[in-house]
Amino acid sequence: MRIPPLHRRKGYQRFFAGIVIGFICGWLFFLLSFGSLQDFYMTEIDRRDEKIKDLNEKFKHFREDYEEKNKENEKKLRIQEIKVSFLNREQVGLKGLPLIELENSVKSQLHDVLTKDIESVGQNSNLLIRTLENKNFLIGKETYNVKVYQMHLYTTLRLYLKVERAD
Repeated sequence: MRIPPLHRRKGYQRFFAGIVIGFICGWLFFLLSFGSLQDFYMTEIDRRDEKIKDLNEKFKHFREDYEEKNKENEKKLRIQEIKVSFLNREQVGLKGLPLIELENSVKSQLHDVLTKDIESVGQNSNLLIRTLENKNFLIGKETYNVKVYQMHLYTTLRLYLKVERAD
């Protein structure tokens, strides 16, 4: 059996040359389109990596800021100052030095409350009030009793007191 000599015919030669040229053009088109897609995806991946890196840095910054604010809030939730106001100081006749001495005596009685957390002081507020009301304060030659009219409890303990002379 013999294969016919078709390679000598011009029609067949053009057909096979067209197939080879088409294959080469198709391969070049595939390489160009695949290369451009790969380039696009690589730039997209790089852009997203940068965005993730920036977001991680922001997250780290916000986390540090959050922890710092929590520490500040923890400090704020402690009693840092005591303020005493006397509601009826004019009726009792307290002015000047005796008033300041009475205020300092009340503050020294409450000195242990400083730097305590608000929750524990709030739980023991009745004990705190009874301690102040049962104490006699000797100022000069006079003895005074105080009655707690109002108490505001936050980072500053504010006491509104009524003063009475002890007989």
